[in-house]
Amino acid sequence: MQTRKASPDELNAIFWMGFDAWGEGLSPTEYLASCHASQKYRSGVWYVLIVDNQPVSSLIVYRDRFGLGQGCFGIGSLATTPAMRGQGFGTHLLRGVTGMLLGSPDAVATFLHADIDHHFYERLGYRRIPGGDCMYFSHRRPRYVGEPPTYF
Repeated sequence: MQTRKASPDELNAIFWMGFDAWGEGLSPTEYLASCHASQKYRSGVWYVLIVDNQPVSSLIVYRDRFGLGQGCFGIGSLATTPAMRGQGFGTHLLRGVTGMLLGSPDAVATFLHADIDHHFYERLGYRRIPGGDCMYFSHRRPRYVGEPPTYF
Protein backbone atom coordinates (compact mmCIF):
# COMPACT_ATOMS: atom_id res chain seq x y z
CA MET A 1 0.00 0.00 0.00
CA GLN A 2 1.17 3.48 -0.83
CA THR A 3 -0.27 6.88 0.08
CA ARG A 4 0.54 9.71 -2.31
CA LYS A 5 -0.82 12.77 -4.06
CA ALA A 6 -3.20 11.85 -6.84
CA SER A 7 -2.28 12.39 -10.45
CA PRO A 8 -4.68 14.21 -12.82
CA ASP A 9 -5.41 11.01 -14.73
CA GLU A 10 -6.77 9.43 -11.52
CA LEU A 11 -9.50 12.02 -10.97
CA ASN A 12 -12.26 10.04 -12.67
CA ALA A 13 -11.51 7.00 -10.48
CA ILE A 14 -11.47 9.25 -7.41
CA PHE A 15 -14.80 10.84 -8.28
CA TRP A 16 -16.42 7.43 -8.94
CA MET A 17 -15.55 6.34 -5.39
CA GLY A 18 -18.14 8.79 -4.07
CA PHE A 19 -20.84 8.51 -6.74
CA ASP A 20 -23.18 6.45 -4.54
CA ALA A 21 -22.87 8.97 -1.69
CA TRP A 22 -22.77 12.30 -3.54
CA GLY A 23 -24.25 11.64 -6.97
CA GLU A 24 -27.92 11.39 -6.03
CA GLY A 25 -30.19 12.59 -8.80
CA LEU A 26 -27.39 12.91 -11.34
CA SER A 27 -26.58 10.70 -14.27
CA PRO A 28 -23.02 9.35 -14.25
CA THR A 29 -22.07 11.84 -16.98
CA GLU A 30 -23.58 14.77 -15.07
CA TYR A 31 -21.88 13.66 -11.86
CA LEU A 32 -18.42 13.45 -13.41
CA ALA A 33 -18.90 16.81 -15.14
CA SER A 34 -19.95 18.46 -11.87
CA CYS A 35 -16.93 17.03 -10.05
CA HIS A 36 -14.52 18.23 -12.72
CA ALA A 37 -16.15 21.68 -12.73
CA SER A 38 -16.17 22.01 -8.93
CA GLN A 39 -14.12 24.98 -7.77
CA LYS A 40 -14.01 23.37 -4.34
CA TYR A 41 -12.46 20.20 -5.72
CA ARG A 42 -9.97 22.20 -7.79
CA SER A 43 -8.90 24.23 -4.74
CA GLY A 44 -7.65 21.24 -2.75
CA VAL A 45 -5.03 18.54 -3.09
CA TRP A 46 -6.25 14.98 -3.65
CA TYR A 47 -4.51 12.03 -1.99
CA VAL A 48 -4.97 8.36 -2.83
CA LEU A 49 -4.20 5.02 -1.27
CA ILE A 50 -2.78 2.70 -3.91
CA VAL A 51 -3.21 -1.08 -3.70
CA ASP A 52 -2.00 -3.30 -6.54
CA ASN A 53 -1.27 -0.19 -8.64
CA GLN A 54 -4.89 1.05 -8.34
CA PRO A 55 -6.37 3.88 -6.25
CA VAL A 56 -8.77 2.30 -3.73
CA SER A 57 -9.38 5.23 -1.34
CA SER A 58 -9.14 8.98 -1.71
CA LEU A 59 -9.56 12.22 0.18
CA ILE A 60 -8.98 15.92 -0.42
CA VAL A 61 -6.96 18.35 1.71
CA TYR A 62 -7.65 22.07 1.96
CA ARG A 63 -5.54 24.84 3.46
CA ASP A 64 -6.13 28.60 3.78
CA ARG A 65 -9.83 28.32 2.90
CA PHE A 66 -13.16 27.79 4.65
CA GLY A 67 -12.07 29.65 7.77
CA LEU A 68 -9.20 27.27 8.50
CA GLY A 69 -6.69 29.03 10.73
CA GLN A 70 -2.95 29.22 10.27
CA GLY A 71 -1.40 25.78 10.44
CA CYS A 72 -4.78 24.07 10.02
CA PHE A 73 -5.93 21.68 7.32
CA GLY A 74 -9.37 20.52 6.21
CA ILE A 75 -9.88 16.94 5.11
CA GLY A 76 -12.91 16.06 3.02
CA SER A 77 -14.52 13.65 0.60
CA LEU A 78 -13.03 10.50 2.13
CA ALA A 79 -14.22 7.64 -0.06
CA THR A 80 -13.30 4.08 -0.96
CA THR A 81 -14.12 2.12 -4.10
CA PRO A 82 -17.38 0.28 -3.29
CA ALA A 83 -15.89 -3.18 -3.91
CA MET A 84 -13.04 -2.45 -1.48
CA ARG A 85 -15.05 -1.02 1.43
CA GLY A 86 -14.92 -2.56 4.88
CA GLN A 87 -11.27 -3.57 4.61
CA GLY A 88 -9.72 -0.61 6.44
CA PHE A 89 -8.42 1.27 3.40
CA GLY A 90 -10.18 4.54 4.26
CA THR A 91 -8.87 4.31 7.82
CA HIS A 92 -5.35 3.67 6.56
CA LEU A 93 -5.47 6.65 4.20
CA LEU A 94 -6.95 9.04 6.78
CA ARG A 95 -4.38 8.04 9.42
CA GLY A 96 -1.52 8.40 6.97
CA VAL A 97 -2.55 11.79 5.61
CA THR A 98 -3.41 13.15 9.08
CA GLY A 99 0.00 12.05 10.35
CA MET A 100 1.78 13.56 7.36
CA LEU A 101 -0.02 16.90 7.71
CA LEU A 102 0.52 17.16 11.45
CA GLY A 103 4.16 16.18 11.05
CA SER A 104 5.07 19.58 9.63
CA PRO A 105 6.51 22.03 12.20
CA ASP A 106 3.82 24.69 11.70
CA ALA A 107 0.85 22.29 11.80
CA VAL A 108 -1.76 22.84 14.48
CA ALA A 109 -4.78 20.68 13.61
CA THR A 110 -6.74 18.86 10.95
CA PHE A 111 -10.50 19.26 10.63
CA LEU A 112 -13.22 17.29 8.91
CA HIS A 113 -17.00 17.40 8.72
CA ALA A 114 -18.48 14.01 9.56
CA ASP A 115 -21.13 12.99 7.05
CA ILE A 116 -21.16 9.50 8.58
CA ASP A 117 -21.18 8.15 12.12
CA HIS A 118 -18.86 10.20 14.33
CA HIS A 119 -17.55 7.04 16.01
CA PHE A 120 -15.64 6.13 12.84
CA TYR A 121 -13.54 9.28 13.27
CA GLU A 122 -13.44 9.23 17.08
CA ARG A 123 -11.72 5.86 17.07
CA LEU A 124 -9.02 7.47 14.92
CA GLY A 125 -8.45 10.25 17.47
CA TYR A 126 -10.72 12.95 16.06
CA ARG A 127 -12.78 14.94 18.57
CA ARG A 128 -16.19 16.44 17.92
CA ILE A 129 -16.59 20.20 18.21
CA PRO A 130 -19.82 20.80 20.17
CA GLY A 131 -22.80 22.03 18.21
CA GLY A 132 -22.19 20.41 14.85
CA ASP A 133 -20.56 17.73 12.77
CA CYS A 134 -17.12 19.31 12.57
CA MET A 135 -14.32 17.29 14.16
CA TYR A 136 -10.64 17.98 14.73
CA PHE A 137 -7.39 16.18 15.47
CA SER A 138 -4.45 17.90 17.12
CA HIS A 139 -1.38 16.99 19.13
CA ARG A 140 -1.00 20.62 20.21
CA ARG A 141 -4.57 21.61 21.16
CA PRO A 142 -6.33 19.21 23.49
CA ARG A 143 -9.50 21.34 23.33
CA TYR A 144 -10.77 23.40 20.45
CA VAL A 145 -11.78 26.98 21.19
CA GLY A 146 -13.39 29.19 18.57
CA GLU A 147 -15.61 28.93 15.54
CA PRO A 148 -15.22 25.77 13.52
CA PRO A 149 -14.37 26.11 9.84
CA THR A 150 -17.27 26.23 7.41
CA TYR A 151 -18.34 23.08 5.60
CA PHE A 152 -15.91 21.90 2.99
